[in-house]
Amino acid sequence: MNEAVRSPQDGDTTTHEGAVARPPARTERVAFLDVARALAMIGVVMMNVTAVAFTAEMVGERETGTLTSIVEGVLTLIMSGKARAMLMVLLGIGAVLAWRSATRRGGRPLVLMLRRYAVLGVLFGVPHLLVFSGDILTHYSITALFLAPLMPLLLRGSVARPLWTAVGLFAVAPLFEYGLDLGVADLGVLIVLVPQTLGFFCVGVWLARRPELDPDFAGRTRLIGRMIWSGLLMQVMGLVVLFGSDVLFPMRMDADGVPIMTPEGMPVIEPGAQMMTSLSGTFTGMGGALFYLGLVWWLVRRDGRVARALGALTPLGRMTLTVYLASTAVFLVLKPFEGQLPTLAHYALGVTYFVVMALVARWWLGRFRLGPLEWVWRSLVHLRPMPMRRRETGVAETEAVASAPSAGGTGTAA
Repeated sequence: MNEAVRSPQDGDTTTHEGAVARPPARTERVAFLDVARALAMIGVVMMNVTAVAFTAEMVGERETGTLTSIVEGVLTLIMSGKARAMLMVLLGIGAVLAWRSATRRGGRPLVLMLRRYAVLGVLFGVPHLLVFSGDILTHYSITALFLAPLMPLLLRGSVARPLWTAVGLFAVAPLFEYGLDLGVADLGVLIVLVPQTLGFFCVGVWLARRPELDPDFAGRTRLIGRMIWSGLLMQVMGLVVLFGSDVLFPMRMDADGVPIMTPEGMPVIEPGAQMMTSLSGTFTGMGGALFYLGLVWWLVRRDGRVARALGALTPLGRMTLTVYLASTAVFLVLKPFEGQLPTLAHYALGVTYFVVMALVARWWLGRFRLGPLEWVWRSLVHLRPMPMRRRETGVAETEAVASAPSAGGTGTAA
């Protein structure tokens, strides 16, 4: 997820309202992508803190206090669904950047992309899924394998083609989710959400084709403002759709006012309500992704104190595969204490983890070109050990930057 360079390989030289692009500077990075990747990963991991090991409040050993309710409410409001959506969009951007990088070097981008996500899913995703059911790598890897054969089509023709493809996928997703019943919970989630996730990837492909993503772009653009405002609007639309599902398809109740349950012990949900809830999640997630990406982009471009503070997250954003998997290992330490520690203690551990990892990432990338797991991934994808120590790098920076948003927003792409 690190690659942030532009290439004219796909013939995408169209300019947009107020946008004036210059020839690409292939040795530079689009700074806000690393920052956005780090923030998205922080959001995903913080939402996982209470899922890897249950808290005392979750098992009924402790009542939920006011402060805990406030913290949980704020985290849910600003991160739930939105952080993952942002990672998905970033993966789409990274897929384009890696595709162009492979094309520049005379490689076979389709073969490389298929190998890249097969390795990610098999080597990292599946083992992680076995220890944590909330894994995102496996699902993103599977969906990226569907994205790969679509890339030649999405990179040709109108710049808006990936965006309209996303709209179509978002429209089909609720029907697909309702119609597909695999019976196996974890496996079902991996497959049933593919159209929706693929839609988010396509939005990232659309953004990557915009001239504003050129690291050498210096013109004015309305894109950032439109991302912020359309993101807010889409989140409101998501709430409206969710409210509409409750009004149009109220929960079934028995004569005593108790929800009617399925044999599995779940409330009976009308098909219409299920599909509207899915559509609401799409609006809310997409809105959150556009809003946060636009906001981070705007703040980084202002080049002030906030931009410098956000810049401290850049090393973290270049090691997100390592950071993501290491977080599960750290939180599994809480397993022996499951149900004993309060929710706030779990969140405190999450905050501490990211403070430490931000320092570690800064130290590591000062000496090495890639994070440790990113290096393993890229080496397997390219079928040869990649340069690691900075003193070994006589290689062009384009190859160093040829990493893209990994599945699930994890780390450097191969």
